[in-house]
Amino acid sequence: MRIVSWNCSMAFYKKRHLLEALLPDVAIVQEVSKKDIESSDYPFAAWVGSNPNKGLGVIGLRSASYKVTEPSDPALPWHVPFSVDGLNIIGLWAHQLTRELRYVRVTHEIVDRHAGFLGSGRGLIVGDFNSNTIWDGAHPGRNHSMLVDKLAGLGLDSVFHRQEKAAHGSELTKTYFHTRNLKFGHHIDYAFVSSAIDAKVAVGEPDGWLPHSDHMPLIIDVS
Repeated sequence: MRIVSWNCSMAFYKKRHLLEALLPDVAIVQEVSKKDIESSDYPFAAWVGSNPNKGLGVIGLRSASYKVTEPSDPALPWHVPFSVDGLNIIGLWAHQLTRELRYVRVTHEIVDRHAGFLGSGRGLIVGDFNSNTIWDGAHPGRNHSMLVDKLAGLGLDSVFHRQEKAAHGSELTKTYFHTRNLKFGHHIDYAFVSSAIDAKVAVGEPDGWLPHSDHMPLIIDVS
């Protein structure tokens, strides 16, 4: 199965062909409008968010048995837990709900809520986490390093860091470029998967993707 996560930076209707060219079975799309997801003709489509113009979409591009395992919750938006092909997947956009519940703190809440789902041995959480170990000091008590440890306790690790043998905070490959400037790159998009799952990841190249978004797509192949 190929899973692609991409923060499309809005106007997905103009960019969907770029995503489709990556041949995903499942796509997790951040900063996408409700209309762009719900008006699509994909075999499966789900959208959540607090702003109809800018939320989180999950789409299935091939026929399969998809099941959303929890209805959307306005108190904790921007995640979609669903199952397909024996995998328990959470699509994520770690955004800001309140001053206290924002970015990595949102992800902590989501992981806590779905610990059993993710810790099943076939769990994945994939998306725009908006976090990195380098910003741990900004979120005392619920930071990125603590999140990595929490997910490890459920048997999940980052495919990129497993593959590249890299420590969190030391990534040379960037997934996000602030203001689309190559000087301001960070690694904030991740795929954490159960250790029993064989997976590989590739990150889109800035030359091809920066004209369309400040985020690069994550392309995850699960076997």
